[in-house]
Amino acid sequence: MDPVGCLSFDTPPERWVANAGIYCDMGVALDLTDRLTGIGSPRRFYTGYYDQLPGVTLNKDDYPALARGTRMPKESFYAADADVHLIDPVWLINTFSWTRADVREITENVGPFFGNYIRERHDAWHDYRYYGLWEAFAKVAALFGRESRYEKLDAIRRDLTEAVRSRLPDERREVLLLRPLGIPPRAYFPQYLDDSVSDYQWGVVEVRDVLEGSGVPRWGTRIDYEGIAELDPEVIVMETQFADDFVLEDSFREYILGVMRDDPVAREVTAVENGDVYAGGINYQGPLASLFQVEHAAQATYPDEFAGDRLFDRDRVASAVTGEN
Repeated sequence: MDPVGCLSFDTPPERWVANAGIYCDMGVALDLTDRLTGIGSPRRFYTGYYDQLPGVTLNKDDYPALARGTRMPKESFYAADADVHLIDPVWLINTFSWTRADVREITENVGPFFGNYIRERHDAWHDYRYYGLWEAFAKVAALFGRESRYEKLDAIRRDLTEAVRSRLPDERREVLLLRPLGIPPRAYFPQYLDDSVSDYQWGVVEVRDVLEGSGVPRWGTRIDYEGIAELDPEVIVMETQFADDFVLEDSFREYILGVMRDDPVAREVTAVENGDVYAGGINYQGPLASLFQVEHAAQATYPDEFAGDRLFDRDRVASAVTGEN
């Protein structure tokens, strides 16, 4: 798996760590929570979906955080004492100012790295192969010798994708994805949709991105209500990168709609007028989280077709994870 390449183990690794929700969720999906020894950034790992899966549980407070504020010290890796680190070492170098010598030290003294930073595609330093969410999940399943669980979950993923796409209307809706800044928000980060892991669900439901061709910069810009009104999207979705953020709560939709309808500019936006403003998900999503977020994306963008429907079997997912027939 790029960027590390091939790893060889006499037996599947036992103890493992991961940085955030993408690879942590993979470990949960493979029923490896009893071997997890640390989480890089717990705030970026949402566990609320597990409440809907019988027998699947994880309390992230039970695991030490590797990060210390804006630092990811080597000492945390020594303390976790993992056999393998599901973390992209090039991401560590470019995000936390690690050196290649630091990576080599942890690899030799603790355990190797095995991961590819697949959340987003805009980083200039990521000049090696990207993997799709389920491509990366297959690699991790092979690493731990849990291919049968992967295959069962991938079958559920394929069934869900087919179930959604077979019911999509001919006219795809136009969506504006935003990350709110502040409570109440008065400005937002606009998020272009692409085929990275953070936008996985939007590719399944095949929405149109209102930002395409708009001239809004792809990264590092903010947009206010005047800018949103100029785009005038049919649907607005608010996402987050922090697992415990208010954006994930059911009450958020009513709250944000109220804020926007109180604003003389925002209230004229088509999505606000029609009440088509929705809470999104967390953009650090692994395979289990993605199932729920695909369902939610379908319900939010095409409520006339999907509202209130359960689009995949929770018990089937839970059985695949726990190994029950």
